[in-house]
Amino acid sequence: MHRLLIVEPDSRLRTELARALRRSGYRVEAVDGLEAARGRLAAGGFDAAVVDASEGDGPRGLRRLRHLCPELRIVAVLTAPSVEDVVEAMRAGARDVLRKPFALGRLEEAVRAAVRAARPVAPRVRIETRDPGMQRLLEQAEAAAATEATIHIAGESGTGKELLARFVHARSARSQGPLAVVNCAALPEELAESELFGHERGAFTGAVSSRLGQIAAADGGTLVLDEVAEAGPRLQPKLLRVLQEREVHPVGALTPVPVDLRVVVTTQRDLAREVAAGRFREDLFFRLDVIRLVVPPLRERPADIPLLAGRFLERFAAQAGVEAPELDRAGLERLARHPFRGNVRELENLMRRAVVLFAGERIDIERLLAPHARSGSPGWPAGAPEMLNLKELERMAISRSLERCGGNRTLASRALGISVRTLRNKIRLYGLA
Repeated sequence: MHRLLIVEPDSRLRTELARALRRSGYRVEAVDGLEAARGRLAAGGFDAAVVDASEGDGPRGLRRLRHLCPELRIVAVLTAPSVEDVVEAMRAGARDVLRKPFALGRLEEAVRAAVRAARPVAPRVRIETRDPGMQRLLEQAEAAAATEATIHIAGESGTGKELLARFVHARSARSQGPLAVVNCAALPEELAESELFGHERGAFTGAVSSRLGQIAAADGGTLVLDEVAEAGPRLQPKLLRVLQEREVHPVGALTPVPVDLRVVVTTQRDLAREVAAGRFREDLFFRLDVIRLVVPPLRERPADIPLLAGRFLERFAAQAGVEAPELDRAGLERLARHPFRGNVRELENLMRRAVVLFAGERIDIERLLAPHARSGSPGWPAGAPEMLNLKELERMAISRSLERCGGNRTLASRALGISVRTLRNKIRLYGLA
């Protein structure tokens, strides 16, 4: 249901307009002036507004509303306007202008067109933290998002670099545009150019139709090059050209295609060292390293461990339809001493496993960490090998999940994050029937 704001000083007309639009299926709020409108719009969530701009600030007031809420679609209402008044209102941001008095049918038509044109509001990306250093980093990221500068996000694997890139996009002026995330490490060398730049029909064997590349798909928005240090030597000069010329040349095309985008790159490698080692172009490095944000590892953010652990337990328990396990003080202290070489991703996997093993119970932290411990450490099963391979871990997780869920395969599959069909195949594979 679309949400509308009516700004009308005449109380009787304001009530009439609100009633008519509610009958048409809209959620409507009504205020008597621009000052009150600014307060409502600051909270967000409105798709369109019907604004009487005959009095007060007039077009200047409309500009202030659009500045506060750039995606808002405004239907302006004017009393006996001249052609110049209408033009001025349109320049100030009005999508349509109604002349008082007007028929309710005309209003509904204008509002219907406005909400159809309204673009969906990009979801807000939340990064929860209690760590002072991480809070400062988020402040820096928000300030950087307000610019058009290329951003280089560095940090260890699993720290949340891609999430921070999404945070930057969501808080930028391009938040309503597309977000394209390209994992450079996963691009096959022979297909990298086609994947990034696109290709024309017949450009190579198998190109039966033209294809838009990932870079062109980000036009008007943000392009995230994840693990950019993995880009090969053939790809690097082409990426440099995109940054310099703001255009892409699809494979097989005769002319380049201009693009308007913001570039964010992430890497767990030290790009300066890669340059020194001759594996990364120095000119490309300087193009990318305009604003650098370094995400600290989880072991340097101890205050975030209980916060994130609690959030993960709640989420995975809700997904599995089971009661969240309890993580007591001793367990939190033990987690604080854990090295977390996999950072937040490792903590997330641990809490997923905890929901499978200890739903509705207190978490035995040493048993939970056992696959990460060395032979002979507390909680490691007597006689067990020093390390378990992935198949052994998978078999253990499935067996425990089935045990905890009373043999209910639907609940067990939810807890494991896999389909019932996949679980059935795994049960047959490991002989757990």
